[in-house]
Amino acid sequence: MLELGSSGNRTRVYEYDYARRLLNRNVNAPVLSEKATFNSEVFFHVILPPIIFCAGYSMKRKHFFSNIGAILTLAFVGTTISCAVVGSVVYGLTRLSRSLSGSILFTDCLLFGAIISATDPVTVLAIFNDLNVDVDLYALVFGESVLNDAVAIVLAQSVEKYDSLAAGSATFEGGAIVTSVLSFLGVFFGALGIGSAMGCLTALITKYTLVREHPLLECALFILMSYSTFLAAEAAQSTGIVAVLFCGICQAHYTYNNLSQQTKRSTKTFFELLNFLAENFTFLYIRVTTFTYRSHVWDLGFVATAFAAILLGRALNIYPLCCLLNLGRRCKIGANKMHMLMFSGLRGAIAFALAIRNTSTDTRKMLFSTTLVIVIATVLLGGGMATQMLHWLRIQVGVEGESDKEQAGADAAFCGVEAAADAPDDFDAAEVGEEQAVSGSLCRRGAHHKYEGRLARLWHLLDIR
Repeated sequence: MLELGSSGNRTRVYEYDYARRLLNRNVNAPVLSEKATFNSEVFFHVILPPIIFCAGYSMKRKHFFSNIGAILTLAFVGTTISCAVVGSVVYGLTRLSRSLSGSILFTDCLLFGAIISATDPVTVLAIFNDLNVDVDLYALVFGESVLNDAVAIVLAQSVEKYDSLAAGSATFEGGAIVTSVLSFLGVFFGALGIGSAMGCLTALITKYTLVREHPLLECALFILMSYSTFLAAEAAQSTGIVAVLFCGICQAHYTYNNLSQQTKRSTKTFFELLNFLAENFTFLYIRVTTFTYRSHVWDLGFVATAFAAILLGRALNIYPLCCLLNLGRRCKIGANKMHMLMFSGLRGAIAFALAIRNTSTDTRKMLFSTTLVIVIATVLLGGGMATQMLHWLRIQVGVEGESDKEQAGADAAFCGVEAAADAPDDFDAAEVGEEQAVSGSLCRRGAHHKYEGRLARLWHLLDIR
């Protein structure tokens, strides 16, 4: 706090201090560094929630759920494989370095594997959207990246939980491993339950009340219920990021069809704007931090090792799992799509936010500095070469997206009668919904579903009951 002016007339100027974690609470730090640095928790409480919620709320539901089996496999199994491979490779190669072998532990390597396994192909998806790339490829890349972020966040928390329980132990602690696995399951499914419950609660409120007759109140209710999901999950010692993701999916799948036309437009525009601002701020801050962060720990050998490890981890994630998925899929994932999935594994905001949360030791500072290099390199190279890769791999572009009529029909098939008010004039979704209600199903009798794989059919059976 600064006091200006004479003793009789003072003006007090208050400076809001973000704890200066990156500056080690150094009050004599350079002014530029002070202005360009703030508490990393701001990312998790202010910046990331709109990005993650918008990803779930703006998804193309029809194609997402038609590929749900492949998406879940790549997101859950694939991310776990990537984390384990990256952690093991980095740990093995660092044993060859005298300077690193004594300072970096296996838990540090595994944490780095969890952090760097979070993909964020925002630039590739933007190009996919502009070029109207094959919808199934878009759904696989988008769905994997969205759920992959949630899994990576919980994996990183579980690794840190194990590290705190097995501190100082030179061997694996069975009890700590079991506790960490249970923590992972509890945190993830707890967040999933909170997010889904809040989304369904919003759907019930908008369905069985007259709030849609007051669009401003309806829009405010929708936004507050969505963000309160994050706060509720954090208060329950879970992870708010995962909760808002599944809340966004439920809001898009159920609540959206109960909203008035004005609120639909308002919420879509509002969250797209927040997402745009948050993503641009994040990537701008990444660039600024590269030059203003005063405690970088650079090790070219570790950076090279990290690049080799993430390439190997991505390859062992994509190719084996896609080959296994093709055994049960009617619409096969071709080799060119596998190559594009491999190429689309860019790192971005989530990896940066996870790495910046803990820079208390030299090892964690090195992990943060290496993550910065990987994020910048993958975004620049991946984003810049995405169009050329589509051409080289001969992936179909210019595919017509689903029309408004098709989307309205999909909404009616998924959610019943509430899509009627917003469907085109020549499409009577209410009549379709009533017929489905009479038949005891949310889907038209005899309709052909594109859902593939056992997991997808199970999801479909659960969803239409």
